Amino acid sequence: MSRTWKQHCLLFVCCDFSTAFLLTTVHGNNPSCSTSEFTYEQIDKWLQATKNCLETVSNTWTPYQSANIFNQLQTLTDIIQEQQNKELRRLLPANCSAPAVPEDGGLLCVSVKNKTYCKPMCNAGYDFNFLRRSRLFEECSSATKHKWTTQFIGGNRLAICNKSRIAVSGAPSAYFPEGQNCHKTKSDEQLMKNITSIFQSELVMAGITQPLESSILLCGYKKH
Repeated sequence: MSRTWKQHCLLFVCCDFSTAFLLTTVHGNNPSCSTSEFTYEQIDKWLQATKNCLETVSNTWTPYQSANIFNQLQTLTDIIQEQQNKELRRLLPANCSAPAVPEDGGLLCVSVKNKTYCKPMCNAGYDFNFLRRSRLFEECSSATKHKWTTQFIGGNRLAICNKSRIAVSGAPSAYFPEGQNCHKTKSDEQLMKNITSIFQSELVMAGITQPLESSILLCGYKKH
């Protein structure tokens, strides 16, 4: 057996083991699972290791095995998505429904004195289907009878991001920069501070000067 083949086998075993362990623990099937023993740093390290070798080892899998791994990773995504939904419910006024998040973009939402303001944003390469250059955000509060202000007829859809080579329907701040989509922005603390600060200044320009109580960036999610 060549050295290269041995290394290939080792990568496969290590990646397969770390992925299986991660999936099992996150699902709560591991009785020793605890926040002290299973930290963010550990999960991040395992995911980085898996990502680095997945392209190589996945070439040896059958279509059924690949589909199985995909389904398990999708379940992990569902867990993270549910956590986002819980954060959103804590931010919303009691009688306001959760806004629908554009699949290819996101909603930057802030709460101010029992009011929630959400700013629709599109990823690079996408644009709004309605003109929004002077309509930076939407509101849900007692002043709106706990319904979302929206360009759509009723419901909780605030915006749709359609694939487009040009972005002209919204204000410049309503688009994530090239290479930094909603999910990447949300994972970067400084980028989050930047877009939140811009939104806060836009609210002040609109006469909303009360301090922000909480904020959240909701990212589009395509459920398979």
